[in-house]
Amino acid sequence: MKVIGYIFLVVLAGVFVMTGLNKVMGAEMMVQTFESFSYPKWTMYLLGAVELLSAVGLLIPRTRMVAAGVLTFILIGALGSHLIYGQYGAVALPAVLLVANIVVLVIGMRKLEEEEVLEVIQA
Repeated sequence: MKVIGYIFLVVLAGVFVMTGLNKVMGAEMMVQTFESFSYPKWTMYLLGAVELLSAVGLLIPRTRMVAAGVLTFILIGALGSHLIYGQYGAVALPAVLLVANIVVLVIGMRKLEEEEVLEVIQA
């Protein structure tokens, strides 16, 4: 079961590496998307950098929860932007990624609770 979890995290991180690189490198599709939202271009670069850092953070157990939390907020913003601007065809990917990040957060919270219970039992 752990192997499946690690594969899931690597795939999830890989998706954020790709989307982050597209933003940081100024891919035409990303530029058009951010322009259609009337967002400043610098926000595209900032979000891309945060996505890249968070992708790495997903792979490190100590930073996984923070990275998933940050990505969850980014994805909520992406979903909201696509919905507000009527880009319904673009909603699927951020929606799936949002669910995936929430799964990472829930699993992380359960592990923290288990560790706390073990500490109480051992004390």
